[in-house]
Amino acid sequence: MKKSAFFDFFNDTDAAQFEQILQIGVEDQDYINWNGFLLPKDYGNAEQEYWAIRKSCALFDVSPIRKIRITGSAAGRLLDYVLTRPVSNTQSMRGIYVAYCHEDGSMKDDSILYKFAHDDYLLMPSDIDHSAYLDSFREHLDISPKDLSITDCTDHWHGVAVQGPQSASILASMGFNQVNELKPFEVRQYAILGANVVVARMGFTADLGYEVWFQSDFTPTFQTLIQGARDAKKLAIPAYGLTALEACRLEGAFIVAGWDFSTEADPDPDFVRSPFEVGLGWLVNLKGKDFVGRDALIDQNAGGQRFVLRQFEISQRCDVEDGLAVYAMVNGGQQEVGSVNCSAWSWGLGSLIGNLSLYQQHSDCAEAWILLKGERFDMTLSRGPFFKDPRRTQTPVSLLG
Repeated sequence: MKKSAFFDFFNDTDAAQFEQILQIGVEDQDYINWNGFLLPKDYGNAEQEYWAIRKSCALFDVSPIRKIRITGSAAGRLLDYVLTRPVSNTQSMRGIYVAYCHEDGSMKDDSILYKFAHDDYLLMPSDIDHSAYLDSFREHLDISPKDLSITDCTDHWHGVAVQGPQSASILASMGFNQVNELKPFEVRQYAILGANVVVARMGFTADLGYEVWFQSDFTPTFQTLIQGARDAKKLAIPAYGLTALEACRLEGAFIVAGWDFSTEADPDPDFVRSPFEVGLGWLVNLKGKDFVGRDALIDQNAGGQRFVLRQFEISQRCDVEDGLAVYAMVNGGQQEVGSVNCSAWSWGLGSLIGNLSLYQQHSDCAEAWILLKGERFDMTLSRGPFFKDPRRTQTPVSLLG
């Protein structure tokens, strides 16, 4: 496993350093392997990292995410066929949330797609290189090599997510003028100290936030800009790890491939889901052109899905394993009604929250429970985000923080 681009810069607390983490840490407990890079669960104190996101500003190293550049006159045609809704007719300089399926209609992955121009896209799945999969459709779509280029450029782009109520103010102090005027999902290019830097208003915390992308040789300069902002604003602007990220993304009711549905990286036949079953039906255009999995999704849409995605809240701390059965009273008796996808402790709510898969026939269920070592823990079921703040979509954003 390797250090990510900002590991040393972010790991400036008393937390164990890289070699120590590898020696004494436990994978999936203290860190995860993200595309061959070590992502720590925290940089010293997950709760402080969480509150920095919600009350000030914090930083996340998104550099390890997979990046696939798709260019050429046939780029849009390819993506329109692979994705569950067309993107060739959307506005340029936008970030687009996309889903793609197998032929049977099950989720293959979800991603953010940056559209720079009609012939220039950057696809960012979390951890799977889909380059060969995308390339496999050349013959089917009769695409000439001169009309399409598909290139994995994961190591060439580094990036940082700048999240929290003061994120716009911090970026403005770093030289990103008028960044507060960016609309949600808008992408803008900046010339900063001779480098081309891409800024998009988006993130995975359900809060105001931005993602900043640049070529790898600009990373030391960007670190200097961050430190300058810390000094000028007299703010810590800490980094945050996976624990705080999980709390924030579940407060926003966001899903993650592998956590909310099975992928080829970690296949599980019992965890296969369609877009409709993970709350992504709004990303599916069944009335448009043909795409991979369309026929199967039409059949499912007509015949009914097996699961619905719901959120849950438990008022006390408990150790909930992914996949744990969920029970409710049905026709006067206890019955299994679904299972837990993933969970995290929310410091803001003071409760355990998470996503679960509920059987379609129990979609109206509002009260349920889990059993842990024979002890019952009641849960309240809901639909949609726990955290809703108008600053996430406000435009322009106040630079006062």
